[in-house]
Amino acid sequence: MRLLSHTPVTPNAVTFGGILVSIISAIAFAHGSYWSYVAGALLFFIAGLFDKMDGMLARIKFADTPFGTWFEGAADGLGYLLLFASITLGLYRQHGSRELWIGAALLVGTILSLIVTSLGRKRGAAADRPHEYLGNLYDKMENDSSNWISRVARQIQPFQKRGVCIHYIVLLTVLGGVPLLLYLSTLGSHLMWTLSLYFSHRFFDQPTSGIPLKDIQASQESI
Repeated sequence: MRLLSHTPVTPNAVTFGGILVSIISAIAFAHGSYWSYVAGALLFFIAGLFDKMDGMLARIKFADTPFGTWFEGAADGLGYLLLFASITLGLYRQHGSRELWIGAALLVGTILSLIVTSLGRKRGAAADRPHEYLGNLYDKMENDSSNWISRVARQIQPFQKRGVCIHYIVLLTVLGGVPLLLYLSTLGSHLMWTLSLYFSHRFFDQPTSGIPLKDIQASQESI
């Protein structure tokens, strides 16, 4: 990142590079053999590093923009869609049509997760500061710890970040657990959109949605 910070490379260019690597990863997974799975997993790991680098570069260059935030989110979602579609195709080539049904359920869950998360971002952060959505959500979950759903979701949240998931994907793939990865991802995708919808209604239906929690608290103290 220090090297890139002294070049004309932009955060959006890094994001686009991650998309290209995700496409190559999907092509590898779709071949449906052990070594193609391993190659696909390693490439998806590299794409995940791109996903981390674009945000870091944006902060180093003070180049955070609303478009960049949305572009990064779209690229992240596209990467998962490509991954799950290619895993489904690879397993179908190996085992038959049952994986197509599981894969279809996974893609539906992933698309719903992307839609609900995007809507939540619009409701949970100001239009010119979409990158604050997750911070606002985590603050509200911390202050809602008396609710067991908020408490449990806040504790497991760090384990579902892409920077962590890429390690799970490589590990399961190397151990021959691509079918297990498909089943767990299907369950996780539907759990994610359900929880995202729940928290969106719980936290951001109020007229104060999009206002950082610290600003709300300061206002209350001044009153």
